[in-house]
This record gives sequence, C-alpha cells and structure tokens, in this order.
Amino acid sequence: MDLESERLERTQLETLSTPELIRHALSETRLLVKAEVMHAKKELKQELQAARLAGIFLGAGAVLALTSLAVLFVALGLALPLGAAVGVLIVGAVLLAVAGLLLFLGTKRIPKKPLVHTQERLKTDLQLTRETLQ
Repeated sequence: MDLESERLERTQLETLSTPELIRHALSETRLLVKAEVMHAKKELKQELQAARLAGIFLGAGAVLALTSLAVLFVALGLALPLGAAVGVLIVGAVLLAVAGLLLFLGTKRIPKKPLVHTQERLKTDLQLTRETLQ
C-alpha cells in the first residue's frame, strides 16, 4: 500500500510545474525541519532531566565525601588514646561508602553522547534525500 501511495504522489508531482515543485519541496523541507527541531527539543529536555539527576547525585556524593573525610579525621584524632573513637570511625567509614555509591550513580547517569536519536534521524534523512535526488 505504501508503494501505491508513493507512486500516486509521484504521478501527481510529475504533472506539477517547476515553481510548484519548488514550493512543494520547500514546504516538505520546512515540515522536516520543524519535526527535527521538535524531536531535538524533546530529546534535549530528557537529557537535561537526566543530567539534573546526575548533578544531584554528584553534589550529594561530594558533600557526603567531604563530611565523611572530616569525620574520619576527627576519628583519627580521637583514635590516638583509643576509646570512643571506634564509633566515630565506623560512622565515617559508612558515610564514605554512601558517598562513593552516590558518586558512582551520578557518573553513570551523565549522558555520554548528546542527542543520539536526533543525529540518527538526521543521518537517515540525509541518506534518503541523497537516494531520492540520484
């Protein structure tokens, strides 16, 4: 069915004059550009949301890492006479582990390659345009 509708469109296009063909091509190009911009905006919005979440994880992980380092230094200072410092040392180690986990999760959520779907669609559009013009 797709081939028949394409043939029908081609037959209609063959009867158009050159200025009408140019208008039609410009209209199709305008629609394609609008669609690509719309898709790029949507994809960029999704990537920004993912980057925001990654930033939250990275920020929380960095704050916890600094806090845990401070606690570990305090524990080290208290550990010299050896007494209640064991509890402080355990708290510092747990905070450091949580900070490491948050930093790991944050780095995994950072987008590696921006606008992947938009780039793929543009490549496909370019390839189809080249095939059509040949």
